[in-house]
Amino acid sequence: MGKIIAIANQKGGVGKTTTAINLGAALVNHGKKVLLVDLDEQANASIGLGLIRDDLNQTTFEVLTKKSPVETAIYSLFDNELDIIPASNKLAMIEDELYNVENKELLLYEKLQYIKDKYDYILLDCPPSLGLVVDNALFASDSVIIPVECEFFAYDALTQMVNKINQLQQKKKKKGMHLFIEGVLVTQLDNRSVYSYNIVDQIKQMFPTKTFLTMIYRSSHIQAAPMQGKSVIKTAYNSRGSKEYRALAKEIIENNEVKTDAI
Repeated sequence: MGKIIAIANQKGGVGKTTTAINLGAALVNHGKKVLLVDLDEQANASIGLGLIRDDLNQTTFEVLTKKSPVETAIYSLFDNELDIIPASNKLAMIEDELYNVENKELLLYEKLQYIKDKYDYILLDCPPSLGLVVDNALFASDSVIIPVECEFFAYDALTQMVNKINQLQQKKKKKGMHLFIEGVLVTQLDNRSVYSYNIVDQIKQMFPTKTFLTMIYRSSHIQAAPMQGKSVIKTAYNSRGSKEYRALAKEIIENNEVKTDAI
């Protein structure tokens, strides 16, 4: 059975979607079968992988509102990139749409159980919020990756995200479910900035055993890839950004193999 990982931070611009796309592609490059679930109303992950938002009839909105079976919303991308359930701007209305629904925070969890065993990894690209969609993502997930940009406000938001995860952990325990932090991922690191490294040191002090060894540096190749509708793994395989995301994928795979062996 596959593992579901949410990529979440309520602050925007910290590299959630970039990580979802490129980590997903890197895991595929390591021989894993991967599904990316776009939960952001901006649908940047969908657009960044070459889909045209206005042409999509089956999206995460239809999945969450029970208007479509989850299988009908899965799109297979060219070049064996990865599979994706795309998003649409209709997600902006999701809280109103589900206002009277019971156990609405479990909708995504229930849907993904039908397909979880078909994938090695399911990555959930979360919106920059702490609302209902993120609750659904965290209830559906086994673990969370928290991308943190090397600047003060992103570092400050890390505490709020951890508090949110702790709240969901308690709720999930009551239902016999679990949630843990896969890792804190340093993103957009500027190697010319002493301040950036100061932020890295603070993150490592805060999460000495949960900060990924792999860090993602600022990269023009990573920035340019979405314009081609592909991951940096496809557009610039030998670039620094591609190597970093492939290293991150390897780190996650190896960490999970160790945990599996321990069990």
